Amino acid sequence: MERKFLLAATISTSVLISVYCRPRSINTNNKSQSNSPAIDAEKLLPPDHVDAVKFEKDGHINKDFHKEVFLGNHEEIDDEPIQIAEAKLVDIFHKIDKDSDGYLNEGELDSWILDKINEHMNEAMEENTAIFKHLDPDGDGYVEWKEYYKHFLLAKGHGLNETEKYLEDYDTDILQDDERDKLVWYKFKWTDADIKPIDNRLDVEEFFSFRHPEHSVQLIENMVLSIINSLDVDKDGKLTLKEFSKPDIVEEDPTTEKEREEEYKVREKEFVSAIDKNKDGVATKEEMMEYMNPRNPQQSLQEAKNLMSLMDDNKDGKLSVDEIKKHKDVFISSKIVNVKKVLHDEF
Repeated sequence: MERKFLLAATISTSVLISVYCRPRSINTNNKSQSNSPAIDAEKLLPPDHVDAVKFEKDGHINKDFHKEVFLGNHEEIDDEPIQIAEAKLVDIFHKIDKDSDGYLNEGELDSWILDKINEHMNEAMEENTAIFKHLDPDGDGYVEWKEYYKHFLLAKGHGLNETEKYLEDYDTDILQDDERDKLVWYKFKWTDADIKPIDNRLDVEEFFSFRHPEHSVQLIENMVLSIINSLDVDKDGKLTLKEFSKPDIVEEDPTTEKEREEEYKVREKEFVSAIDKNKDGVATKEEMMEYMNPRNPQQSLQEAKNLMSLMDDNKDGKLSVDEIKKHKDVFISSKIVNVKKVLHDEF
C-alpha cells in the first residue's frame, strides 16, 4: 500500500467525474482508432515514478536517484545475478574514468551524471512522441480529452464497441471505481498541462508536460506549491527543517519505525545539503524549484558531491574501483538476486 501525505480536503469523486470527465461532445469518427490496437496501459498513463528526478510525485524522496543517474539505462543490470551486476558496475566505472587513471574525480562524475540525466530526458521525449502519434492518427497535432478518455478505457480492457457506445450516450456507466478515481486525477493533470490556449486538448509539448511535468517549469512550480501546501504545518508558505524532514503521513502507513526514522534522516540530509541553499533554516518555493528541476545545471554537480561523500572512505577526493565495489549497495539494492524490483515506485 503506497504512502500518501494527508490531503487538506476530501474531494467527491462522483461530482468531479460528472464535471470533469465527461468531455464536451466532439466527432470521434474523424479520429476513430477502431483499426488501432489498444496501447499498453502503462505507456498510456502518466508514470507514477519518473527516472532521474530527486522527488517523487507523492512528496517522498526518490531513493533510487543515485542509481538512476549513475547507471543510466538501469536495465543493463536488471535481473542479473549479483556477480554479473557487480561486473557491470565495474565496467561502468571504467567508462566514467575518462583519463584512465583508475580513479573517478568529481569532474568525471559530474560529466557522467549530466549525460545520464539528459539520456533519461531524451528517452522520455522519444516515448512521448510515439504515444502522441498513436493518439493522434489524423496528424492534426492535437489530442482531445475524449480521445485520451477512449484510449484509457481500451487500455483498461473495455471493448471497442462498449467504449464507443459509452462515449456517445453515457447510458451505462462502465467505469470501475478505481478507473473513475484515476480519471479524476488524470483530468486534473490534463487541465494543468492545457495552457496554450485552454481548449481541452493538448499539443505534443503539452502532452509531454502532462506525462512528464518535471520537464515543465510551470508544472514544476505547481507541484512545488502542492508539496509545500501538504507539508507546511504553520501555513507560512515555506518549509522548516522539521516540516520537511518529518512530514505527517496517513495512519495506515505500513512502514516500520526503523524505516521511518531512516527516511527522516535522508530527508534531513537533503534539506541541509541540497535544498536550503542560503542556510537560513527554511526552504522557499524558489529553493524547492531549483531542487526539483532536473534541468538545473547544479543537479549533476550536487549529485557528484553526494556520491563522493558517500563512498570516498579515505577522503582523498576521488573514488577507486574498490570503494565503488565496497559501496555497491548504493547501486545494487538486492544483494542476492536482482535490482529491478526496487527501481520503480512513484514525482
